[in-house]
Amino acid sequence: MLKKLIINNFAIINKLQIDFHDGMTALTGETGAGKSIIIDALGLLVGSRSSIDFIRTGQEQLNVQGLFEVKSSSPLFAILDEYGIAHEDNQLIIKREINRKGRNVCRINNELVKTNVLRQVGQFLVEIHGQNQQQELLDEDNHINILDRFADDGFQKDLVKYQQLFAEYQEKRSRLRTIQKNSQNLAQRIDMLKFQIEEIDSAKVIAGEDDQLEDEKNQLSNFEKISSALQESYRGLSENNVGVVDALGNVRDQLEDIMDYDKSYKELYDSVNGAYYQLQDNAATIADQLENLDFDENRLDNIQKRLITLDSLKKKYGPSLDEVIEFGKNAHQELSEIDIDDNTETKLEQEIATFQHNLIELGKTLSKQRHKTATTLEKSINHQLKDLYMPNAKFGVSFNSLEDENLSDNGIDQIRFDLKTNVGEDFKPLVKVASGGELSRVILAFEAIIAEKMNVETIVFDEIDTGVSGRVAQAIGDKIYKVSQFLQVLCITHLPQVAAMSDLQFEIKKETVKDKTETKVSLLNDLQRIDAISLMLAGTKVTDLTRQHAQELLELAEGEQKRLD
Repeated sequence: MLKKLIINNFAIINKLQIDFHDGMTALTGETGAGKSIIIDALGLLVGSRSSIDFIRTGQEQLNVQGLFEVKSSSPLFAILDEYGIAHEDNQLIIKREINRKGRNVCRINNELVKTNVLRQVGQFLVEIHGQNQQQELLDEDNHINILDRFADDGFQKDLVKYQQLFAEYQEKRSRLRTIQKNSQNLAQRIDMLKFQIEEIDSAKVIAGEDDQLEDEKNQLSNFEKISSALQESYRGLSENNVGVVDALGNVRDQLEDIMDYDKSYKELYDSVNGAYYQLQDNAATIADQLENLDFDENRLDNIQKRLITLDSLKKKYGPSLDEVIEFGKNAHQELSEIDIDDNTETKLEQEIATFQHNLIELGKTLSKQRHKTATTLEKSINHQLKDLYMPNAKFGVSFNSLEDENLSDNGIDQIRFDLKTNVGEDFKPLVKVASGGELSRVILAFEAIIAEKMNVETIVFDEIDTGVSGRVAQAIGDKIYKVSQFLQVLCITHLPQVAAMSDLQFEIKKETVKDKTETKVSLLNDLQRIDAISLMLAGTKVTDLTRQHAQELLELAEGEQKRLD
């Protein structure tokens, strides 16, 4: 259950700390004082959507903290273990911070977690019922989910099995539709891939091949020029009497004769001697080049053709040969991943038919179990409605079977909740005949039935008693108190009968402090409760008579509590 709630800079709340206890706690106060804001802050701790609009004017961030005491049997501990979140003493501390830049920080026992983890844990901590729950009841698509909540564990296991099977069934149907819709495009894509792969593979492209061929092409295209230049170079270096090498050799010999007479002559000799041997090496290299020089007209023609082929591939798949090779690899990979043959569509259709048959059979089993659950639920709800002063009302569950090809993820059933409020009337859809007060009582009837089997620790009723008064208000107070025997109940109410039934009562007030509006919360003692309930009875002016009435109401509530206990 919720033990402590700390709120800072949330809407009109500056700083607030509330200590809660088990049983039924009433939150009362004028409209706009901040009662629902407290519940919104609690909602943030269990994963509700955040917004920077929640941040108090003039502040940069809000933060909310909650201390929860959890039953050792709660399923949430398995979630904490899954995410490696330490826990001990069955206590849980949850913190959430939101700043104006949109940063949203969630912590469980000081471990940073994502919002989805907060929601997973929160579903076993707090359940909030208010206008949203009325909307849920007014949406017929939700009726099947509400009914299933009341089914036994065997049904839940069968439902999980059905939904897993249904997910595979849908995946295969989706795949078949895709194949049927895109079969022509897919065939064209396969043909294109095969063509591209054949074109690239048959070319047997080698990385860097184009650069090597360009070099060879340049040599063959300029054969005569290269040959002439090499011959002239060789003659200039090596022909007797006029060759540069022989001339430089003569210079070297002259310097060798005088190099011992002066250091500078020795340096000249060393330089010329080095140049002499370098030129000899160059002459030998040129000779080798001339000897190996060969012109092959066919080779030039083949190179030009090959370069044309490579250029064509680079234009299509390049712009470099490396990218052409990579394109070919990717094409091979894509083609291998396209798992389709002439029998694929037929096989899928057969598999889908088998899945559909199995789903229908399992759906029939679920439907039988739902009918049993519905019968039990109808009796329980009708019993609760009598307690809530709807003696002539009858609640019913109607079933409609889906067509085989229109199966849903919940089975073969369409569920609708019906209600007849007076004797002699026919059942009509609940969403069309129930007033606001009647809906409140139907919701409360559901909660009273399910309270014993809920996995949450705390339930919040946010003005669930809207639209009722008199003896119905007392009946609602009794019913909420009954729920509090199984769960911690926080109840926002404007009804004095409901507030009187609570074990504790907090009064929420709005005050102006230094030109700013703030919400204040006070735990009322017995005398303060008399004044608060007097104000709820009187509306504006509290008199001795209303105080007397309030005290009497509290005494009657105490008697009701003893009776219900």
